[in-house]
This record gives sequence, structure tokens and C-alpha cells, in this order.
Amino acid sequence: MQHTISPREEVGQAAFRSFHLRFALLVTLIMFFDGYDLFNAAYVIPLILKSWHPSHEMIGVMLSSGLVGLSIGSLLQGPLSDRFGRRKTLLLALWLLTATTLVLATAVHGPEAFAIARLAMGTALGMVTPLVLTSVNEWAPARYANTFATWLFQLGFSLGGISAGVFGLLLTPHFGWQSLYAVGGVSLLVALLATWGFPESVQYLMQKGRIEEVREALCRLRPERAQLYRNAELVSAHRARRFGSFGELFTAKYRRATLVSWVVGFFSLFCIQGLTGWLPTLVVSSGQAVSSAFEYGTIVMVASTFGGIGMGWTADRMGSRIRAMSVGYVLAALSMLCVGVALKTHWAGFLVAAAGFFIFGAQAVLNNYQAMSYHAEVRGTGMGMAVGVNRMGGVLGPMVVGGVATVLPGSLPIFGVFCVALLLAALLIHLGPREITAADAPQANAAHHLGEVVRPTA
Repeated sequence: MQHTISPREEVGQAAFRSFHLRFALLVTLIMFFDGYDLFNAAYVIPLILKSWHPSHEMIGVMLSSGLVGLSIGSLLQGPLSDRFGRRKTLLLALWLLTATTLVLATAVHGPEAFAIARLAMGTALGMVTPLVLTSVNEWAPARYANTFATWLFQLGFSLGGISAGVFGLLLTPHFGWQSLYAVGGVSLLVALLATWGFPESVQYLMQKGRIEEVREALCRLRPERAQLYRNAELVSAHRARRFGSFGELFTAKYRRATLVSWVVGFFSLFCIQGLTGWLPTLVVSSGQAVSSAFEYGTIVMVASTFGGIGMGWTADRMGSRIRAMSVGYVLAALSMLCVGVALKTHWAGFLVAAAGFFIFGAQAVLNNYQAMSYHAEVRGTGMGMAVGVNRMGGVLGPMVVGGVATVLPGSLPIFGVFCVALLLAALLIHLGPREITAADAPQANAAHHLGEVVRPTA
């Protein structure tokens, strides 16, 4: 008798093994350079201003070029990854990132060239984040999917951001700003490793009807079941419709999850960027030393690492991303309000750490929620659009905080705005879809009876 197998179920039921370890190490390295290249501009721009003395208009172009690139990359990767695969699109982004890093280290000698190179680099970085989030969620074991995803994403990204600051302090005084990008050129090795070993999504391969590649991937994942995979009938719980279609995100199946994840992510990044951008200024304005501002910034970065990992574990323990996010955003709102009241007290450091833990942790779970809210054929597009819209909140956060600070001096009104935004995020995610209804069904039998049976071609 021929066995019927759901590849999605096989991936979800797999125990952690050497395949996952290799995949985890590679993703961590990718996210390390993603974080490193995203944050190093903050250390480069002040040095460039002293060397080139650009006009105020050009300074604005230089600062915004990377952000524009992030938006372009987020939107571009979706249709590409849904049509041509996660692997090919990620490799394109990694090689573009490496190329622009090496150009910045060796061949950029003016503000115009710098702005163009940062635009290209931002485009690559904008592609990497949603692609990694999509791929990690599609390979994660179901039992600890959120812990697995948040560990891989948050650890590498945070270490990269911290390393950008460390190398900035150690290298740039002696070797100039180009040295930061020279170190980033090590991403060439990561691009080579990814070209050799980054796996394509089984769900994507199933949607494309590439059955033999699915069999090979499953054999690498669970070699003890290789004989079964070679002879089994593979089934998919969902019949693919339009690959990479923006309009598909607003059909009845996806509309609610799309709108909820967009608005919640907008509020979330509004608060994250507003907090990280203005916290040093607010600390100094409260009468504390400049050194304290750097200490609080470090506290937020460290707390964000533990928050992502901790809230991912919480989501797995609760058995619900939605409940974990609701709790995380409510606790983040309360922490923000307390920071506004107690910024001048000795409790401030603890409260800032709590705010960073819960808001970054809830955001990490939201990333997984967004990635798994869509079927494989539009998952890249859905994730890319969500990241792009969410980043608009990140851009507006520091601007709105500046306006509030002008009209209402003091820290409490600013943190009060953060509190309201986070409570709205908690309410919306609580009222949104009860669970991720658009994800591929894990039951093979249900797939066999309700979905499409994908048979090997002769």
C-alpha cells in the first residue's frame, strides 16, 4: 500500500537534529551581517560629515537613502520569492549586500556615491529580513516553532548591531569609516556558505510541483524515513492560486490577518523606533550624564535579545502567538508608562529593560505571526508588504515624538503616547483572527481529502 504524506507535517514533526543546527548557524550568520550593516551607518555618518562637509540637503539624502532602500527591498522580495523561490531571492540579496559593502569600503569618495551605495545596500537589507523570517518559519519544528524562529532571528541581529558599535569604537579612530565596511566585507564568506547550503522551502517546492526536490529535502531532514519518502504519495493541503499577487492579500481568506498585522506592526515599530531614537535625548534632558544615555541604549539592546527569545518561548508554552503578543504589548505599555513617571529615579534602568524586553519580544512573535498568516504562494509577498508598512510606523515614530516633545515638555507625555499605541496594538491583535488560519494545514489526512494531491510525474 502506498503511503500518503504531507511534507508540511513531516517538517513540523521533525525533532531537532543536525539539519536544524546547520540551518540555525547559517541563518544566525546571515542575520549578524544584516544587523551589522543596518546599524553601522549611525557610526559612519558623523565621520563622513567631518571629511566631506556636504550640504544640509545632501545630508538628508544620505540619511534617507538607506531607509528608502529598505522599503524597496521589502516590497521587491515578495513577488520575487513567491515566483522564483526563497533561496534564489535570498542569494540575490546576500550577493548584492556583499557587493555594496565592498564598494563602500574601497570605491566611494563622495556624498553622492555614498547615497547611491547605501540605497543599494538598503535594498539588499530590506530583502533579507522578510526572506529569513519566511524561511525560518517554514523549516521550524512545530513543537517549538516560535522559540526556534526568535532565537535565530534575534540573536544574530542583536549581535550584529552590537558589533557595529564595538568595531566603530575600535577601528574608525585609526583606519577611518571605511574600516567598518571592510569588516562587513566578511559577508562574502556567508554568501558563499548560503550559495552552497541554504535550503529551499518544502512548502514552496510543493506549490511549484517540484516533487523530486521535496523528496530530497525531506531525506536530508529526516534520513531515517528516506525509504518512505521515495515511495510515498505527497499531498498539499492547499491548491495554489496566484503566485506573488498583491491583490490576493485582500481576498476574504487573508484580508483580516493582513490589516491586523499591518496596523499592529505599525504601532509596534512606531514605539520601538521612537523609544530607541529618543531615549538618549530624554535621559540627558532629565538631568543625567551623557554616559547614562549610552548605558540605557545598551540596556535596551540586551533586553531586546532576551525579550525576543523569552516571548518566543512563551508563545510556544501558551500554544498561541496571539495570546503571547497580547500579554507582551500590555506589559510593554505598562512599562512605558512607568518609565515616563520614574525616568529620574533609580528604578529607571530596570523599567527601561522591562519595556525593551516586552516590546521587542512581542515584535519578534509578530514577525512569526505575519510569516505564517499566508499560504506558501503569497507568503513572501505578504511578509514583504507587512514589513514595508510596519517600517512606515518606524519612520514616523521619532518624528511624532519630536512634535509631542515640542508641545508637551517632559518625558511622561512621550511615554504616554507609547503606552496608548501599545494598548491599541494589544486590543487589535486580540480582536484579530483567533489563530493563524491561513497557514498550511498540518494534517496529512485532511490534506488528502480536502486539498490537492500532488503526484510525481512519470
